[in-house]
Amino acid sequence: MLFAGCDWSDQWLDVAVVDRSGSVLGETRIVYAESPDPVARYREFLTPLGRRWRATVTGIEDVNLLFARSLAASGMEVVHVDPTRVARHRLARGISKTDRADARLIASMTLAGEYRPLVVNSPEAEALRVVAHAHRAAVAHRAEALHSLRAALMRFWPAAVSAWPTSVGGLRSSQARAVLTAAPSPRAAAQLDRTSLAALLIKAGRRRTVQDEAERLRMVFSRPVMLLDPRVEGAEALRIGHLLAALDHAVRRADELHRDLAEHYTAHPSHPLVAGAPGIGAVLGAYLLAEIGDRPVERFGSGRSLAAYAGVAPVTWASGQTVRVAFRRASSTHLRSTLHAAAFSMVSHSPGAHAYYTMRRANGDAHATALRKLGRKIVLCLYHCMTSGLPFEDAIAFGYDPASGNAPSRPRRLPLDEVQIAQARDMLATPGTTVTATARILGVSTQTIYRHVLGRPRPR
Repeated sequence: MLFAGCDWSDQWLDVAVVDRSGSVLGETRIVYAESPDPVARYREFLTPLGRRWRATVTGIEDVNLLFARSLAASGMEVVHVDPTRVARHRLARGISKTDRADARLIASMTLAGEYRPLVVNSPEAEALRVVAHAHRAAVAHRAEALHSLRAALMRFWPAAVSAWPTSVGGLRSSQARAVLTAAPSPRAAAQLDRTSLAALLIKAGRRRTVQDEAERLRMVFSRPVMLLDPRVEGAEALRIGHLLAALDHAVRRADELHRDLAEHYTAHPSHPLVAGAPGIGAVLGAYLLAEIGDRPVERFGSGRSLAAYAGVAPVTWASGQTVRVAFRRASSTHLRSTLHAAAFSMVSHSPGAHAYYTMRRANGDAHATALRKLGRKIVLCLYHCMTSGLPFEDAIAFGYDPASGNAPSRPRRLPLDEVQIAQARDMLATPGTTVTATARILGVSTQTIYRHVLGRPRPR
């Protein structure tokens, strides 16, 4: 059996192979420009070194490298060697930092068993991980493009920022982007009449109260604003147009990846087990399964190890009479942030999660601490579901009987109480009072008036 160490760079791979006694059997450098298929070149190098060259254990510091992933897909064993531990061994032995010396050192550490086995997920789980990371990056890019547009408008045209409230999507809404694309400056927006605004809103997908919204925007754009020189304003409008184009591209990319993410999420083997968790939709569920994979037992070994990997298990420091519990920072940032969002969402949808969060806050925990402890329970339950094949059950996860009288519940606060509903009905009974005016007085939406006061859905 052979043991190989691979030190990688952006131009070549340095490989060293040792036997069981630690003797170096061969060394080589695989240059990417000279080897179209580095995996085939690596296998050709191993062939004359031993009869059982196919059983070679290859140690590498970055298992996400294309070479490592392709080598593992070809059937050969690839293991992960911690680069921090490699640096400590190099310093302790007084070895100079070279690619060839690092390859030998990684090979000797692989022989000594100082590595972590590489657990390969199924193709469905690996595809979900790739799409989830792409979707996360697309959402971050969309937020960055939106902030850039908002900052530019605040310096040039502040009235456009407040023209669309956040309740309808703000500047990210399709209506705002359509109007600003047609009129990216105050002078151009002031020249838009109600007919032009209505046409832009219809093109952006608005179907209801189009004329009212067009009149509202016309009144907003016709108000006096601070103006610049027309030439400077034209240059600013040009910049706003480019920022809008970048935002449009970011929004379309995020929406397309959202659809792809939902498709890959349903194809994951553990999707039926996680889909029943209240408050965890397609995005959060896909993010969780993307980071956990579909082989949690082989990868983590226990739920406690998975919780430590997720950053929701505390670190205890003890020295003499001093004991300190600290936040675990050495963890997966993606899984930690996803668990925080999942715990925050479950508090509003899960009776058990809401009761647990309320108990932790009553015991003196801060908001973030209570969510982190709730995230630990969530990830432990998900580990149990994925290892046992049982779907997520809120009552089992938080230990209560839903049929009992003292079972926790998550009462949803109605947007209007009985007094406000009676007041709204009296207002609507007055001739000339509209639903829109009643909703504006009570500070709610017209849909709330139709649903909770009139008892019927809003007409389409």
